[in-house]
Amino acid sequence: MNKLLKKSLSVILVILMIATAMPMAFAAEAEATVEYDGDPLVVVRGIDFAGLVDENGNKAITVEAFDISNIFLNFALNYVKKDKNAIINTITSLGCDIFKNVKLDKEGNPANPNVHIPKFPLSADNYDLSGDEWADTAVGLYRSLANKYGGENVYLYTFDWRMSPDKLADDLKSYLDNVKAETGADKLDVAACSMGGMITTSYIYKYGTDIFDSVFFFSGAHNGGHIVGSAFSGDLVIDNNGITEFLIAKTKGNFFVNLLVKLLKAFGILKKIVNFVNEALVEYKDKIYADFLRECLATAYGLWALIPDEEFDAAVDFFFDGVEDEYTTALAEIAKIRDFVFSTEETMAKLEASDVKFGYVSHYNARQLPIYSGFRAHGDGVLETDRTSGGAVVADFGKTLTAEQMAGVEAEYISPDKVVNAKTCLYADRTWIVKNAGHVGCKDGSDHTDFAIWLITQDTQPTVYTNPDYPRFMNCDANENFIGF
Repeated sequence: MNKLLKKSLSVILVILMIATAMPMAFAAEAEATVEYDGDPLVVVRGIDFAGLVDENGNKAITVEAFDISNIFLNFALNYVKKDKNAIINTITSLGCDIFKNVKLDKEGNPANPNVHIPKFPLSADNYDLSGDEWADTAVGLYRSLANKYGGENVYLYTFDWRMSPDKLADDLKSYLDNVKAETGADKLDVAACSMGGMITTSYIYKYGTDIFDSVFFFSGAHNGGHIVGSAFSGDLVIDNNGITEFLIAKTKGNFFVNLLVKLLKAFGILKKIVNFVNEALVEYKDKIYADFLRECLATAYGLWALIPDEEFDAAVDFFFDGVEDEYTTALAEIAKIRDFVFSTEETMAKLEASDVKFGYVSHYNARQLPIYSGFRAHGDGVLETDRTSGGAVVADFGKTLTAEQMAGVEAEYISPDKVVNAKTCLYADRTWIVKNAGHVGCKDGSDHTDFAIWLITQDTQPTVYTNPDYPRFMNCDANENFIGF
């Protein structure tokens, strides 16, 4: 792929990452609480792009339906006129509008210092968790824990994803210390979800493990994500067939939109549109890159900490090529982040050497965005399975493992559908891999959430052999209730 095209395509990946990271809502009835005498339970939630608010409580990142309609209308009109410049203006305008209230300057200072993430410093019984927005992913687990054990035992840590891992470690330490002070507890049980996995490992990297009784990672991003590395290194590719399959799969719930996509595919129009946009992105790559991606995300240090170590140096070289002198402060900070990223296995070894109970929960069988080189990988819709599992060998989406990938591997480490080889996971017998669960999973009241609660409340280190109800490989339905393969 031409380097110019790779650079310019980054903007699309970042925008779509925002959309796919937003949780779906599922309502569930609260269950009766049971007596609980364990450690306080802390859910460290994942990245919440849309969660930042201004001083008045208004969302700092918004895309109005009217704006989207105008964007598509302008795109269609300019496509008919073959006006590439107008199309690129539409793309850059959208990107700038999305991030205008949350972007940081070259020194890492926020454009609007009043933008922040809402915090929940008190236990869950101090908040109204009845709305559907509390029904899924990390907050679904939070509500389920509160419903089961009583809100006075449960806490939720939220964070500003723009902060560096070092500052996030300090912020998490302050939060956990407050929980200990409020509850009088010596130890805490932590569920680290998505980017919360990175923050938790940054805490361990800086402060050690003494505060924890257990730490379990749900779709943990402490091993980074290829999708993030691609966004910052330019290793991107728009695949016509992949885009078509992705759009068809994502629009199944809307008959007319789904039909439109299929018609555009059948008449070859979708392919022509993608090719036209690719040409426009190449021709106007400097405008897109300078005006949007680098301008808005260069100093969003939390995102840099999500880049896998093997992709980190290439991302730095690519992202700041030709503008190093303008970003000396940023590059110095990113050099510190590099030290943290490259120490992930060493940090996890601290957990293994301690008496802290820990493990991974990873998911597969969701398509990744078909606009980067790794889009054929299995994932949970946000992060790739090989990263969240700590190194599983996973077949390409729609395929099974090759004979070579399974050679010499005991059957117990191969998923029943022959898609995942878990033998290579960093902690294979402490890693559970669930088919069809979404990113983080944990819909309130689901079997998947019951499993998560079981994990983080065990008195001794659980493994994939501890409970026959929760083996190494599991499969779930759309409501995240467990079914057979």
